[in-house]
Amino acid sequence: MRRAVGALAVAAALGAIGAAVAHAVVGGGATLALPELHGQVTWKKGARHARVPAGRTAVLVLLAPGCTGCLAELRYAIHRLPASMRPTVVQHAVKRDSLVLLVDRRGDVRTGYSFPFAPAFVEGDLRTLAR
Repeated sequence: MRRAVGALAVAAALGAIGAAVAHAVVGGGATLALPELHGQVTWKKGARHARVPAGRTAVLVLLAPGCTGCLAELRYAIHRLPASMRPTVVQHAVKRDSLVLLVDRRGDVRTGYSFPFAPAFVEGDLRTLAR
């Protein structure tokens, strides 16, 4: 029994050392980075353009008829921002799922959310885009 425990401890130590060496060699010192934006979908700058007033961030709301609390949820996230960071809100009626698209100052759609969403993520993304 003692031999089995000893062998298991040696195997664990060798495994940990091997993993550390492999990470140092293969990983090349790479670190994991958090995403800049937190929507359920994101786009690179310039990939998608929206027809919204340029010069400030915007929220493009595609609102389905049955989404009764959607605007209240969005208002909550927006009103947590300082007045200088609050985006222009452009609303369109749609027949299907309600969506929120966040647009940067140049008019590029950068990230999107479906309802319900985490207001803190929308607020954080609007702060990022307003910089």
